[in-house]
Amino acid sequence: MACPLTEKNSNSSLKSTNARHKASSVESESVQSELPVNFGEVVKGIYRSSFPYPWNLAALKKLGLKTIITLVDEPYPPSHVMFVKENGIAHHRILVQANKDPNVKIPDSVMCRILELLLDKTNHPVLVHCNKGKHRTGCVVACIRKLQGWDSCDVIEEYLRYAFPKPRLLDENYIDRFDPSQLRQLAQSSGVKTWQSSGLFKMPPEEQVRDKDSPNRHVPPSL
Repeated sequence: MACPLTEKNSNSSLKSTNARHKASSVESESVQSELPVNFGEVVKGIYRSSFPYPWNLAALKKLGLKTIITLVDEPYPPSHVMFVKENGIAHHRILVQANKDPNVKIPDSVMCRILELLLDKTNHPVLVHCNKGKHRTGCVVACIRKLQGWDSCDVIEEYLRYAFPKPRLLDENYIDRFDPSQLRQLAQSSGVKTWQSSGLFKMPPEEQVRDKDSPNRHVPPSL
């Protein structure tokens, strides 16, 4: 017959659990410090970052990546090519235009292709990155959030955290105009609205979200 838990046993178990959580937290913080700049967890199994440096690869390996999506045309150096090959990672290069010219926008077909890869859990864990992990990557993540049904203000707030200190108003315009209904059926079948973060990785601080009336915020001239 099992013995009832004593106060001593209970305290011992609690201390053991707390110790494990603390060790896990310390380990995750250590790993995050070695990860690429602007690294973040979108949801469990989907990560974002800037273009990785060779010294980031060891930390990325710990994520057990199955897929990497590169949004820029900068070629992978030999170290990255070897990393992808040795770890059996599927590497997709899908070029996304920067929102710098109001007359040029990201084609829906391009964004939908990226989102289709991200919504397919057989591709997880997956890393999506551009050069700085701010603008192109920020737009992709914002579109995921819209598929998840996030409030528009929350979507933009997250974008601003990662885009600090140089958010682009044209990015925000693109995010606002993106129509998630294009992928409604796939979003429903994937269950993306229920996907959550593991909470193991920290987001940029809230201080990096600037007020929309900030004098540093770019405002286009009146027409």
